[in-house]
Amino acid sequence: MSTFATRLNRWWGVLLLLFSLFTSPLTVQAAESDGVPLVIGNRTIHIFRAPLGMFSPAERATSARQRIERSFEQSGEGWTSIKPGPQGFEVMLDGTPLFLVMPGDARELAGETPEDLANQASRTLQKAWNEARERRDPRASLAALLRVALATVLLVGALVLIVKVSFRLRTGLIRRLAKQLQALPESSALHRLAGFLPSVLARGLILLSWLLSLFLIFIYLTYSLAQFVLTRPASETLSQSLATITAQAFSAIAEALPGMFIATLIFLAAWVATRVSTEFFASVTTRPDDSSMLNAHTAPATRRIVNASLWLFTVAMAYPYLPGSHTEAFKGLSVLLGLMVSIGASGVIGQIASGMMIVYTYALKKGEYVRIQDYEGTVTELDLFVTRLRTGMGEEISLPNAFVLANVTRNFSRASAGKAYVLDVTVTIGYDTPWRQVHAMLLEAAGSIPEILSTPPAYVVQTALADFYVAYKLIVQVDSEVPATRARIASDLHAAIQDAFNRYGVQIMSPHYMDDPHTPKVVAVSSWAPRPARPEDSDSLSSGK
Repeated sequence: MSTFATRLNRWWGVLLLLFSLFTSPLTVQAAESDGVPLVIGNRTIHIFRAPLGMFSPAERATSARQRIERSFEQSGEGWTSIKPGPQGFEVMLDGTPLFLVMPGDARELAGETPEDLANQASRTLQKAWNEARERRDPRASLAALLRVALATVLLVGALVLIVKVSFRLRTGLIRRLAKQLQALPESSALHRLAGFLPSVLARGLILLSWLLSLFLIFIYLTYSLAQFVLTRPASETLSQSLATITAQAFSAIAEALPGMFIATLIFLAAWVATRVSTEFFASVTTRPDDSSMLNAHTAPATRRIVNASLWLFTVAMAYPYLPGSHTEAFKGLSVLLGLMVSIGASGVIGQIASGMMIVYTYALKKGEYVRIQDYEGTVTELDLFVTRLRTGMGEEISLPNAFVLANVTRNFSRASAGKAYVLDVTVTIGYDTPWRQVHAMLLEAAGSIPEILSTPPAYVVQTALADFYVAYKLIVQVDSEVPATRARIASDLHAAIQDAFNRYGVQIMSPHYMDDPHTPKVVAVSSWAPRPARPEDSDSLSSGK
């Protein structure tokens, strides 16, 4: 057993030596430009900075290392102590002086004193002496291996337990919670959370299991490294680093609390201001239209501008009180985000400016019937970015505000009072048809549609005398604000015009005129309702109802 333990100790020593080469940046302090470290067994005992007579700091460190190594080879109890002298403090092992801590070795600007450095060196030397004895004991390495093996088994078991518990909670508890939320009444606020609350809790459990697993792995590494002499300084460094980071985190939280309190007050004040602004502009929208600058038409856009300005002002006021706002990383990120917004938001700013011009110049109003280039419909929304039209045929058209502002808009609702709007239909008829007959047929078709207003009366204008035909435009007014009704009335008017012209045997010319046909291209009344059309439809149309 002793031979096996000795061989195992040798191999483990080689592995730990290789590991220490990678962990040395964590455990061994780098030689400073103004000092030479004294390192024994991966521990920095002291840093020599001042010369002693003719001996440089490097020679002092070499001489101290040799004396310490000789002392470690001798038998003794390993008691360390310090003794003041004329030139400094002597650090002794079992009453034997090993090296001298001089006043020049202390950094006064860092608050160091020779006595503190000597006491620290004495304590570190005590640890190095104990570890030197442990390093020569094969039973200690074997016991450390057994402890690490047991810790490994416990770590694997704990990780498996965490995974199973997390899975059980996500598959059992979260599902039951989702079913209970869905069973609540739809009017309940918790029912609205049924869609994403279980998912958020599941992701939170996964994150918690990962954090707990990483914490256990960290504890395992710290414990395992502490079992061996060569890696024990690395374990102490890891523990000190975690303690330092934790202390810094709590200190940062404590320092940020007053600023967060002020920032919260600023955001609450902004929220109250936006609520008041929203209610004020909502009251404006209920008033009847007037000629003032702020009315039901301009109130929605003005509300968005005012609220956006309030929030921008709030962010600017609360920015200095946010945690980390004074750090270089936060400032760099703010500059980067500002640059990205300034580059990518040029088109957005243009859309907002176009929307403001449309609203405040009263180019369009909600509920008006307009035609913008080839798009025709009822204005349902005037946003800061887009203008939405509803055609009444089951579709909604979203037009960018810059496009609306750059094209000619035909508004059919401004010439009529109330909810009425203008509807026009253009037909082209040959020169061989009397224009008076065409006027009469168009007016007769308009009179057959009940929704077309009789006051003001419909009228016909001749808009062009082309090469092969005359262009007639029938202009009527319709009292309706429903987009679907407007689309149906336009379709009914087109159908009535076709029936009127067919009834009187007048051909509607096609846009591309080639030659006069042998017989007029009209549909006889007897052929108005072939299969699968219904005969009653033909009777109602032929009677002009």
